[in-house]
This record gives sequence, C-alpha cells and structure tokens, in this order.
Amino acid sequence: MMEGGYGGFQSENLFVESFRETMPLLVAGLLLYLYYNRRLNIVDTLLYAFATEAYTMLVIGPTFTATFFIGIFVFIDQAHRLFTGRQYIRREYLLLLMLPLLSNIAVFLITQLYKDPFWYPGGRAYAFYTKPIYFYIKTYLPLFAIGARIIQEREQVSLEGFFDTVKRITRISVIIAVIQIAAQLSFHNIELSELLGLQRRYLMEDINGPLGLRVQAWFSEPKIFSAFLSLALPVLIRDRQYRLAGAAFIIAVVTASQTFWINMLAAGIMFTLFRGLPPVRVKILGTLGVIIGLFMLVAASKELLLKQYMANRNNATYQFLFERSAYRYDNEIWQKNNIILGIPLQRDMELPIVDFLKDEPYLLLSGYGAGNSTFIPASYFFGQLNYENRVAGVGGHNLNMRWFFILAEFGGIALIFFFWILTRSSSTLLPFQRNYFAFVVVCFFFSQIDLLWIIVTLLSAYGRAQVNEGIYEANTQFVLGH
Repeated sequence: MMEGGYGGFQSENLFVESFRETMPLLVAGLLLYLYYNRRLNIVDTLLYAFATEAYTMLVIGPTFTATFFIGIFVFIDQAHRLFTGRQYIRREYLLLLMLPLLSNIAVFLITQLYKDPFWYPGGRAYAFYTKPIYFYIKTYLPLFAIGARIIQEREQVSLEGFFDTVKRITRISVIIAVIQIAAQLSFHNIELSELLGLQRRYLMEDINGPLGLRVQAWFSEPKIFSAFLSLALPVLIRDRQYRLAGAAFIIAVVTASQTFWINMLAAGIMFTLFRGLPPVRVKILGTLGVIIGLFMLVAASKELLLKQYMANRNNATYQFLFERSAYRYDNEIWQKNNIILGIPLQRDMELPIVDFLKDEPYLLLSGYGAGNSTFIPASYFFGQLNYENRVAGVGGHNLNMRWFFILAEFGGIALIFFFWILTRSSSTLLPFQRNYFAFVVVCFFFSQIDLLWIIVTLLSAYGRAQVNEGIYEANTQFVLGH
C-alpha cells in the first residue's frame, strides 16, 4: 500500500482500494458525458461530483476526486477559450486571479529582507517558492474556470435550479447513509462499509459515538456531509418537505459533527433575526457577531458546563450530543488554551496555525503563501497524530474554517478583497434567496464548502431569475466570462 502521509486513509483490502481509487475517474467520465450531452447543466455536474468525494485516488493524493478531474477539464477548456480570444476577464476578477501571486511576492520579500520564520524539511527551501505555483494550477485556477463556466451558462442555471438539485442529492444521500448504517451494524464488516463509501477511521466504536460510526454517504468527510445537509435544511423547510428535512436532520446528527450545530445556529439567526435586512454583508457580519458573542458566553461558563457534563457523562444523550464539544473545551490534559473569540479551535488543525501567526503577526498581512503550511515549524504540531509527518515534511495542513484559511494563506488584505468581491448579489434576488446566500457565506466561515460557496455566490450575482416568481432577467453587471 501507500508509503507516506496518506497510508492510514487507504483500505487494507487491495480489491476495495482498487475500486475506491477507480471510482473518481468513472464518476467524472460519466458526469462529463451527461454534461456534454446536455443531460446535466454545469451546476448539476459539479454538485453530483461534490457528493461523491468519498472515493478518491489516494495513490496520488487525497484531493484527486471526481470534482478535481472535472475542474481540470473545465480549466483546460476555459484556458483555450481565453487564448483564442473568445473570453475576457473583468478587472476585479483579474485582481482575484493575481492575489495569490501578490501574496507570494510579499512572502518572498519578507523572508529575504525581514525575517524567515519557516522550516524547510530536508533543506528544500526552493519548494517554499514553487509549491504555491502547484496550488495555483491544481486548485485555484480550476475553481476560477468553474466560475467562468457558470457565468457563461447563466441562462440555463439559477438558484432555484440549485435548490432542486440539492434536494435531490439530499434524498439520495440520506438513503445511502441509512444503507451504510444498516450494513455496518448488521455485518460489522469494515471492507463492506469501505465499499459503500465509509472510511475506516470513522468506524472505530470507541471514538465515534454510540453507533460506533460516523456516516458520510458518499461525501468526502462526515463534517462535509453534515455541512451539505445544513445547507439543504432551509430549502426543505421553505418547500415544506418536512419528512425529508426530518430525515436529513437525524442523519446529520449521526455524523457527530459539531459544525452542523454551528450551521444550524447560523440558520436560526439568519432566517429570524436578520431576515428583514436587505444588505447581504450586514446579514453576514451581524450573524457572525451574534455567533461569536454566544461562543464567548459559553467559553466564560465552560467550567460550569464541563462540570454538568462530567456529572452526566454516562448518560447516552449527553455522550451523543456533548462528548465532542466537551473534549474541545477541556484543557486539563492539553494544558493549552485553544479558545479564540470564544471558539474552541481544533488542536490538530486551526490551533497550530493560530499559534504560529501569534508568534509571527506580520504574516497576517501577506499570509504564509498558498499551500505553504508544510513549512510551518513542526514544533507547533508537537503532540498531534500528524507530528511525525510534519517532521518528515509529508503532506500539507488543511483548515476547516475557510475564511481563516484565506487569511492564513493569502493574508488580511486579500481576505478583504475576497469578501468584498464575492459577497455581491443581484438586486433581483428574492428575500429567501438573499438570506440563503448570506447563510452560505457564514457557513463558509466554519465549513469546507468552497465549491458550494462559489456556486451560490455566482448564481446570486448572475443566475437566471425565476419568471414564475415574478423575477425577470438577472442583473449581469459583473462579467467574468461570456
């Protein structure tokens, strides 16, 4: 099997792993075939690919999914259109294209002229300046190309069409999740569960809750699955599909993801307290402010809450709902504060990056460079499961909190531009659509839903209006491609 940082993610069964690593190409090929035969539009194609990322070509890397291959295909097509003069890029989006380059130049100047706080495994200092290029080509440009393709097809796509596909995927995914639960609880066969899309690390009974597993349907992670379901629930409730909404809620709870509850809190705030406010950015910042305020209140009362949990820790309900939250807030073992603005950061994900930026605050302006988390000194990860990989310089470091990810990798100046440009919306959006757009942006703060955020952002600015709802041609003032 694989030697390196991802061997623990692979199946121990060669047949199962071969099946799992073949699926991304098969799914991408099928979806592209349906897309070019006009059976699916670009948004549907991307959503279905996103919902199958449990299957990945780990022999190459964990991000080589059906979504990746479709993104690369779209990028090549868009590059050809650009070079043949059939597409142009507006100034503000050209700035977005250049932000990673500007960030990398700033980091280069800082390390050469002021201070170099980074660590180069094996003395590979050159990789520090070349890795952002790899990230740019592999991740950033395909997402940009996907955005251009969505705008080119703006007459065929809309937010309401997006909602319909989300509901369809939710129904299918709930069925898959039920099958996964039934198969694992009935047969206790890890290989069978892996074939069905589950990962071995989420089948450990001692750490995965009362059911002994965390379902993910065919999504890449349980937390991504729960984030998707949290985005589906407001739509299902609006359309009065209460049975499916109830089933989706139960399955989301079984994912044991803390992010789901945060997203539900954001939904409650967005669709009640701020539903009447028209400016999208006010909705976003107001909701984030309320959430942070509630987190700070919980953090101030954490000793009392932990005492209450410890007194009831043998209760199945307390274990199911609060065990992971209590672990986040309990620092008795770690002896290290992981709470920032009341939010308990994950000790193996955001916290090492926060500690590094606390020690090197000047990097908050430029970021440390796209994809350069590998070069953060391994000492910041001491005591974590990935510490040996960090010492060996194997793999990168992912962040679930995506607005923080942009801040860390590209810097605060880039974050402002990203937020300002990518929170625009058409004046023809209905109130629910406007609230939903703001809700997705808030969820992006806590969840790794990059593709969904981009889709909703562009549909909110350029998507076809719903004539049957009294809305006419969407405002297409901002042009990325044509």
